[in-house]
Order: sequence, then C-alpha cells, then structure tokens
Amino acid sequence: MRTFGPLLAIALGSLVIVLARGNPIAAYGALLQGALDSVQGFSETLTQTTLFIFAGLSVALAFRAGLFNIGAEGQLVVGALCAAVVGTHVHVAKPLEVPICFAAGALGGAFWGFIAGFLRARFGASEVITTIMLNYIAYLGVNYLVAGPLRGSPLAPETATIDTAAMLNPIISGTRLTAAFPFAVVVAVATWWWLKRTVSGFELRTVGRSERVARYAGMSVQAVIVKTMMLSGALAGIGGACEVMGLLHRFNAQLSPGYGFTSIAVALLAQSNPLGVIASAFFFAVLANGALSMQALALVPKDLVSIIEGLIILFASANWMGSQFALHRSRGSEPGDEGDEPVAAGST
Repeated sequence: MRTFGPLLAIALGSLVIVLARGNPIAAYGALLQGALDSVQGFSETLTQTTLFIFAGLSVALAFRAGLFNIGAEGQLVVGALCAAVVGTHVHVAKPLEVPICFAAGALGGAFWGFIAGFLRARFGASEVITTIMLNYIAYLGVNYLVAGPLRGSPLAPETATIDTAAMLNPIISGTRLTAAFPFAVVVAVATWWWLKRTVSGFELRTVGRSERVARYAGMSVQAVIVKTMMLSGALAGIGGACEVMGLLHRFNAQLSPGYGFTSIAVALLAQSNPLGVIASAFFFAVLANGALSMQALALVPKDLVSIIEGLIILFASANWMGSQFALHRSRGSEPGDEGDEPVAAGST
C-alpha cells in the first residue's frame, strides 16, 4: 500500500474525471506540462517543493516520536512573522543577516512547538488538540499584528519589506527558485543522519516505538517529547522564513495556502522517512503547481488535486493502521490495550 497509494489515488482520480466527462490522459498530461515542461514551471515546482520539505519534515519528525503534530501550519506562520520582523529591523551584512533571519524563524516555530510539547509532557494534554488550537491562535494573532502594530503597507495587511540583505536571490534568472531548495535537501539529509546515527535520534525513535520501553531504559520521555516538538516547530518555522526571504520579501496575512496541512500528507506518503520526504514533497509540488495548467488546458477543475491528496492520506493512513494492528498482534495484544503505546508512522 505504501508503494501503490499514490497510483491508486491517481487511478481513482481518473475515475472522477471520467464521471465528469473529462479525459484523464489529457488532464494529467496538462498537469505535468504545467509543472515540468518549462524552466519556469520546473523551477516553480522546486520552489514549492522547498516549502513542502520543511513542513513535511516537521510533521515526519513528530511522527517518529509517536507525536501527531497537526500544528505545522501555525508554527510555519509564526516562524515567517519572526523572520519578517527581524529582516525588517535588523540591518547587517548579508552573510550575517540571512542566518539571523533563519534563526529567528526557527526560534519562532520552536517556541510555538514548545507550547504543545510542554502541555503534553507536563499535563498529558493531547498534542492533536493543542496544536489545532494553536493553529487558530497563530493565524488570528498574526492577522491582528500585521493589520495593526506591525503593519507596514497602507494597501494590505502585511509588514514592511525586509532589508535587501535578508533576501534570498534567485539562482536561475527569471525564476523564483532560490538557494532555499538545496538548503532544504541538505536539512532533510541531515535530519535522516541525526535520527539514524546519534544518541538523541535513537532516543526519539525509541520513544516513538514505546514510551514504556524508553522509560525502562532510563530515558526521559518528557524531555524527548518537548525537544521533538521544538525541533518539529523549528523546521516548520524555517520553511516560513524561506517563504518570506525568498518569495514575498515581507509577511502577508495570506502567506500560506495551507502548506502545514498538506505537509501531513507529505509525511504520511514518505512514511516519516526524512529522505522520503524529499520525493514526497516533490510529488505534491507537481500536483500543486500543475493544477492550474490542468484546469486551463484540459478544463478539469483544479480541485481534483485536493481529491487526490485526500485519497493519498486515506491510503497512507490505512497502511499505518494495518501495520500498527499487525504489530499489536505480534505482541499478543489488541490495539488500545493498556500499556501499549502508539507507534509512529514509518518507525517500524
């Protein structure tokens, strides 16, 4: 299922097109043409891939620790605002300002992740509920700030333009593709190495497999939970900083069309493997970037992409539930028995 999930989703998407009296071959051909058939289209796909990589890594890392971080959207938005504020008010040389803005985005996202992690570790509050609530707080909070105290434009609710030293320049002339893309790939590889080759990465994976076993081994489960949510939030925050520094050059209230929510599908399809997130992010970027071309050239509504994304989530979730049920059966228990901990997607 983990291999054929996207293919099944595309096949069912074809059925939807046929029922709507469309041509699936023409529709998907137009989608690929818009996403890959030109330098401009391909570079835009890689630009979207960058954002999906950071947001997908955010969700995937939490999954590996047995945590369900539904708050990547809020963490991304908070990180983006922090990067925009620093980029607007700090004026130093470019070699210093770019990393300072990235750090501001990471710290903003990490703080937003820390709140949910602390509530889970200290009070046992479900991170699903708290991160969803924090998404709303982040969205409404930043909207208030950019419409009021931080507003830098009389035309729209947005901050002032960041300093030129904080901007990421295109690496291909005439496109929006910046160094953020190779940076995202490096971060994904580094995250994979950290999970596989370090003690702290081993502790995170162990907690994801079983909190009971982790406690028996002398690990501080509460500390791992808080650190994981902070790292998860930091990754999403860096993604938000990339959006501000490389694309918009300011923070706008409509900065994210839902990157944090799509990232859940990205992480599920990648089976929470940081290297898999790169390929998964590219796949979803192709869908997102080619949707308008599909609608314009094949007269198939771009909403079909949302249907395909939903089907991928369905199939990936079904695969995860099946693997978890099989794991519980191998232990001689049923899912939900007392003492059994949830196993994160991809951690088996």
